[in-house]
Formats: sequence, structure tokens, C-alpha cells
Amino acid sequence: MSDVHMLTGAYALDALRGRERAAVEAHCAGCPACLRECEEFRATAARLGMASTTTPPAALKGRVLDIVRATPRQPPWRRRTSTLARRLRHRVAVRLLRCALR
Repeated sequence: MSDVHMLTGAYALDALRGRERAAVEAHCAGCPACLRECEEFRATAARLGMASTTTPPAALKGRVLDIVRATPRQPPWRRRTSTLARRLRHRVAVRLLRCALR
């Protein structure tokens, strides 16, 4: 199960079911801060729902899709590996620098 604090937005939008919903309700019963956060999310969602809509310029969709197509994407496991590799390279570089300065 996810961290209850990360689920307050989904709970406020009535997007949780089963154990997650019950967990948020049980937590909010004893946590005024999270209960207030859920109420604020609900109020914000209601205001957004009442907002008037405007039609964006026709060319905007094409520009956004062009940017999306041009943005390189990597699977999540590659990103994690890249982060790990960077950390390892950094540690090696720091150790080499320390050895050189001795």
C-alpha cells in the first residue's frame, strides 16, 4: 500500500477504492492536517470544475506534439541506472582526488 500522505489528492477526487480509501479515511480521522488537506483539494477541484474554458489556438496542439515527439525518452530502469552510474563515477572521482592530494 502507498504512503497515506501521498494519497490525499486521489482521495479528495474520489479516485481511491478498497484498502487505500479505508487507510486514508482512518488516517484522516486522527490527523487534522491531512483532513484539512483533503478538504482543500476538494475545494480546489470544485473551483477548477467551475472555471470557464477557453479554446487554445489550433497551432498549439501541433507545437506541443512536436515537442513531445522530439523529447528523448528512456525507460525508468535506464534512468535509475544512469543515476547510480553517476553516483559511482562521482565517488570514484572524489576518492581519486583525495588520493592525489595526499
